[in-house]
Amino acid sequence: MRIPVHGTTLACDEYGSGTPLVLVHGTGAQASSWGGTVHDLAAGGHRVLAYDRRGYGRSTHPPVRDYRVHVADLAAVIEHVGAPVHVLGWSSGGNTALACAVERPELFRSLVVAEAPWHGLRGATPSLLAALARAKVAQARGRRPEAAAAFFRWATGWADGGNGFDPLPPEAKGELYANAPSVLAELGVHPYGLMMEHVPTARLARIPVPVTWLLGGRSIGWYAALYRRVAAVVPGLQTEIVDGAGHLLHVEQPEAFAKAVLAGVARGA
Repeated sequence: MRIPVHGTTLACDEYGSGTPLVLVHGTGAQASSWGGTVHDLAAGGHRVLAYDRRGYGRSTHPPVRDYRVHVADLAAVIEHVGAPVHVLGWSSGGNTALACAVERPELFRSLVVAEAPWHGLRGATPSLLAALARAKVAQARGRRPEAAAAFFRWATGWADGGNGFDPLPPEAKGELYANAPSVLAELGVHPYGLMMEHVPTARLARIPVPVTWLLGGRSIGWYAALYRRVAAVVPGLQTEIVDGAGHLLHVEQPEAFAKAVLAGVARGA
């Protein structure tokens, strides 16, 4: 399926039937990065729609730094498939979904967020700043895959050492490397960047549908610290811990991840 949005079209894959569930991938990923999760979610009685964000995968477009564009694209996707829908957003896709729910709440039935880096610059750690510096140095030397990998290793780091990026199969890494231009564009400082610093956290409290937040039990503490800031202001926020998973929750613990997502979606049934 191709979905028309302003200035381009977005590639979208569809699985199953039932109430629509739209999947929004994170930085570096694409629709195929969800792997078998799409089938697990479809088996739960949903029409699962996983799209390639603008500039990723098959949705060809120059890299986008202004995340307001991605938010508008998500709204267009939902309107195309038939609002209201359930939405699952992972990583920066979670930020996209949160911002869209603030701006267009009527499009949503429920929202499930997986380790969104909400206001991540305000919560920046020395390790994050070091990873960004490594990525930018490699980029300046013309080594885009190396630059992207520096960021991926940090973002998928495990609290007990190691990371989720290095064990990925070659084809999965190949997808991430292919999306390196968009990744590196998004990592640049921008007033409307991927960390959603321009959207006040207090506005999340006005999202009128159930919000469920997933955290990997093995993830670095940065994600949980950002989550706690949101949880402090959003009434009724449901939290699910996916044990044994880092930031790549759907890759490292796919069955537990799908179960947690479906539980969150059921809150908006």
